Amino acid sequence: MVGAIVVRRWLGALGVGLALSLGSSAKASDPPLAVSGPVAVTAESGEPFRGTNAQPVAGPGLPLPILQPHDFIEQEFFVSGVIDGRPYRTAMLVRRPRDPAKFSGLVAVETVHLAGAIPFWGSARVWLEGNHGWVGVASQKGALDKHLKRTNPGRYAALDIPDLAEPDDSWMRASKQDRFSQKIMTQVGALLKSNSQGGPFGDTQVKYLLMGGSSQTGGTTLRYIEESHDAARMADGSPIFDGYAPWEAFPKEPVSAKGSQIVHLVTEGDVMSYRMRSRPMATGEDRDGRDGGYRHYQVTGASHVGTRGPAADALRAYGTLDNLEAGQEVSSFPQAEVLTPANKFLVDWVMQGKAPPPGQHLDVKDGKIARDANGLAKGGVRSAWVDLPRTRYVASLPPKGTLYGLEEPFSQEKLDQLYGSCNAWLAKFDARIDAMLASGWLFADDAAKLKEEEAESCP
Repeated sequence: MVGAIVVRRWLGALGVGLALSLGSSAKASDPPLAVSGPVAVTAESGEPFRGTNAQPVAGPGLPLPILQPHDFIEQEFFVSGVIDGRPYRTAMLVRRPRDPAKFSGLVAVETVHLAGAIPFWGSARVWLEGNHGWVGVASQKGALDKHLKRTNPGRYAALDIPDLAEPDDSWMRASKQDRFSQKIMTQVGALLKSNSQGGPFGDTQVKYLLMGGSSQTGGTTLRYIEESHDAARMADGSPIFDGYAPWEAFPKEPVSAKGSQIVHLVTEGDVMSYRMRSRPMATGEDRDGRDGGYRHYQVTGASHVGTRGPAADALRAYGTLDNLEAGQEVSSFPQAEVLTPANKFLVDWVMQGKAPPPGQHLDVKDGKIARDANGLAKGGVRSAWVDLPRTRYVASLPPKGTLYGLEEPFSQEKLDQLYGSCNAWLAKFDARIDAMLASGWLFADDAAKLKEEEAESCP
């Protein structure tokens, strides 16, 4: 259990610091957890690491939103601690409302992806529009060394995480290195939630913490739930993390988090890829109540990586689409627009006790996804694009599965048979969009934008 918080201030080279003693995360002889910052941004120090531009996870290649219109600020801090007798020092990037009075009390926390991505920030509109905070932590040694330190050797020269890797370690499996990262996340979570004077969120009150990620960091989030959640407690016994968003990864066994909520989302492409590779795919039934809630969503038509609009251009630059064959078209399924509301569900569940919609799974028969006459999957999170299709979405490709998906547009003859005219289809499509908006699976501005985009495609 996290022990008493011991606070002291000191002037360091990079600013005022804060120290905390975390009982279960360190030995009695270990020095306290220390945070220094905000770290200055100068011509010599350079800018902080903000994630790779072309992220091989949900919402790739999208530019970082401008913080100023939302009156948010960004600051970087360095955190130093000792875990099992091993010292570490790493970075955390903090984004929060400039005006403390506007801060909601909720902070979304993620570890930097081993590919340099920050996918939980991919739901930036949820954090910005809700006046929530966000923190990215370089708790994984691979992310710290391969991305932060390489992009800015001078700024991050003093940062280090012990090398505990073993020869057969992999991205998606528990390991000593992964457990060290989990303990860093526990210490940082306790720091954020302690509300100690001089901490990263100043004099504001952090009441709720979420942890999330996608793909590789969806896996780290699942393993944190499995291995660390029960012991990661504040002094009063309450959980450090109140909610989890482990996206685009499956555990071996169903997960639960006592006292916290889980919104577990995967795409059709994930389901296909896991089945192609014969990997375990545990889910679970809906749960509500004080012992912890759970929802599992499988998004029909969606691929592991969205490729609608600018995202496809970014992935081409990144090389992810180099294997496309002549004539193949990447999927235009609106990935970010359909997936992002799930994080709003989690926020409302944690802060207001408002339960999300029921879990929705793809129909699977005899080990295969059941498909309709158009070749589209049955079941799952439905949308206008799969209920009123003009194309067949191929969410992942054999033999082992792909990050991206393809689409195969229907012929004009088939469209005429299905809908009669484009305007007749558009009227039904708009009505389906309205239903998605009413159920919470689209935001109002996205609904209007998507209606307009599809209207422009009608002859």
